[in-house]
Amino acid sequence: MSRVALTIAWVLGFAVAGGVAQAAEPQVSAALGKSLKAANEALQAKNYDEVIAKTREAAAITPRTAYDDYVIHYMQMPAFAAKGNYTETASAIEAIIDSPYLPVNMKPQLLRTLMTIDYQQKDYAKAITYGQRALAAGDLSGETPLIVAQAYYLSNNYKEALAGMQAIVARDEQAGRKPAEKSLNLIWSCALKLKDDAAAARAVEKLILFYPKPDYWRNAMAGVLANKTNDDRLLLMTYRLMAQVGILSRGADFTEMAQIALDQGNPGEAQTILEQAFAKNLYTDPHDKERSQRLLDKVRRSAAEDKASLPKAEKEASSAATGDGLVQIGAAYLGFGQPDKALAAISAGIAKGSLKYPDESFMLLGIAYQRNKNTAEAVRAFNRATSDPRYARLAKLWALEARS
Repeated sequence: MSRVALTIAWVLGFAVAGGVAQAAEPQVSAALGKSLKAANEALQAKNYDEVIAKTREAAAITPRTAYDDYVIHYMQMPAFAAKGNYTETASAIEAIIDSPYLPVNMKPQLLRTLMTIDYQQKDYAKAITYGQRALAAGDLSGETPLIVAQAYYLSNNYKEALAGMQAIVARDEQAGRKPAEKSLNLIWSCALKLKDDAAAARAVEKLILFYPKPDYWRNAMAGVLANKTNDDRLLLMTYRLMAQVGILSRGADFTEMAQIALDQGNPGEAQTILEQAFAKNLYTDPHDKERSQRLLDKVRRSAAEDKASLPKAEKEASSAATGDGLVQIGAAYLGFGQPDKALAAISAGIAKGSLKYPDESFMLLGIAYQRNKNTAEAVRAFNRATSDPRYARLAKLWALEARS
């Protein structure tokens, strides 16, 4: 059932059940009494055509009092609603919404009904007005502020739409509820139109946390890749996250990732990445396929040699003055699918200190914890990568991936 139909159903049920008996004083004018009595009887019998005919008959009689008009429109409201004539339904409600005869408890819902009808009819200015009035009158429906914010958005008033949606999400979070996906998407869209990068980033981060879909990850990573630098370590860590969440999709990116991993002394990871690319048939160009196959053959040989030499290399790194060597040994263990050994080596390297790449070290530690299925420690490790804003931004996404 549509939003309008649901709201109209409430109006219909309330009005038919109540008739006009709730307003015993004053009385309708004697001249209109016969017509309105017949209209009320027709309303109880759900004979809506008769309700409309008799109320129109009454409306043609003069003079009429304000109470006469209230009763006429009060009965027309559910009759037009039952006929699906929402324009006339809205006119009837507008005619009584500020009447002193209207029961106070009906006003919030009737204002909400007007908001809903105007929104569906694309009169967004009126929808906003009636929505705000409904809230001021005590409407507690969660739909009302959402419709108001959406009406602002469709009116190109993105600032008000953003503020409204942020308030909705804040209330959800304060109440311990997961924010609605459509709410977060609307915030993200408003932020983009307002060029509010911080708000857009926060919205995407929440989408990733609560609804970890590939498209949201692509949106998040687009900002990271847009600031791509010559820092191969940062790029490799970026590719690692993209691969982990399933959005690394181009053969060229797999090849570049493998080459960087190899250059950094991690042939095991390079081998794994290239084998994944071939398994997914990502190399469609014969030249690219041949070049990547040569690289794969090379890294397989290097990986076999490197794996055999790791215990000796780890022992030597343990005697070094700084912890960088142990951290890289840990990265190699990760590349060979040995997260337990990776965690021990990286932890020891960080403890030794004097690190040249502290942010990278903490992120590798987070990956090691994550692959050892220790989410809490993984998040804690990622959150320690804060010395370089570029790494901090990426580390925050790693932490979100660990939590999602």
